[in-house]
Amino acid sequence: MIIAIDETGSFNADSADRSFFVAVHIRQRKTLYKAKRHQFTQWEDSLPRSLKNAKGEIKSSLLSDEQLTEFVRRIICDHYFIGITPYCIRPSQNAEAVVEKHRMANLIGIRGSANEMRELGRPESFAKIYDDFGNWLTKLSYAQYIKILVLGECISAALVNTVGHSITGGYDDELTRIKFLIDRDFIKEPQQNTFWHEVLRNQLYYHSKKNPLPVLNKWKSKGHPFLEKYEMNGHLDFNELFWKQCYFVSSHDNFEIRIADGVNTILSRRFNKRQCHQAYLLLRKCFLKDKKITEMLLPDFNLDDVRYNPAENPWRNLSNNN
Repeated sequence: MIIAIDETGSFNADSADRSFFVAVHIRQRKTLYKAKRHQFTQWEDSLPRSLKNAKGEIKSSLLSDEQLTEFVRRIICDHYFIGITPYCIRPSQNAEAVVEKHRMANLIGIRGSANEMRELGRPESFAKIYDDFGNWLTKLSYAQYIKILVLGECISAALVNTVGHSITGGYDDELTRIKFLIDRDFIKEPQQNTFWHEVLRNQLYYHSKKNPLPVLNKWKSKGHPFLEKYEMNGHLDFNELFWKQCYFVSSHDNFEIRIADGVNTILSRRFNKRQCHQAYLLLRKCFLKDKKITEMLLPDFNLDDVRYNPAENPWRNLSNNN
């Protein structure tokens, strides 16, 4: 399964509009993948040249509602349909003060880990990793920080949906070849990539507590390639998946990202402008799990209650992963 993820919206603190992250699930079996790529290429080639940029790429924001409806009919809903995991956030419903509390709670753990490394007499390079991590997190704008949070939740939910629907659809043999393609944004430098992976690792951990992967009992008793690849010491470990099969890529070179872009445009028009109604009705049939869009709302809390506790600190293994 190839899971392509794209985002749309400003994510700015004062925006009352919904900003979206969408994951599209594209079957990886060779014949099905080729067929979906062919469907998309034929549809894209049929559009007027005036809608294409210098690279020949269609930007879905330029398409009419009717063209987007045709996009859903010919690509999303046609055999084999593309599954969708949609997430959104309304920044104006997530006050800057509350978002900053979440960031500060993370920083308490990260800064505490740096101090712990020094108190334990570990090499200064270990403490510096945490110092740099904290500096990176501190410098993120409101929009960048929110994007990281929503992206992580979308990835976590998409992984659960992939496993669940591969089981019900009878194609769980594809699970060992899962690949994530994410539209390239602000995670560009190697060290930033390391820090983002650490944030994602912890989001996956907490998401699994609320929504564990739907692993069949017979997999545990009889064995399954997915568990053989990702289970370690009785626990699922996706370090290999998200380091070796998770890529930030350009939309120009990856049609999967352009499909996700089209889905995002439809959702944004439907919920922010009350347009694209017909395209949305068709699109909604392909939403996975409960057929709903998950809207994130960060809970408020008392930051004074947050204390550094080494035993419960989710960041303290960072120096061991580098």
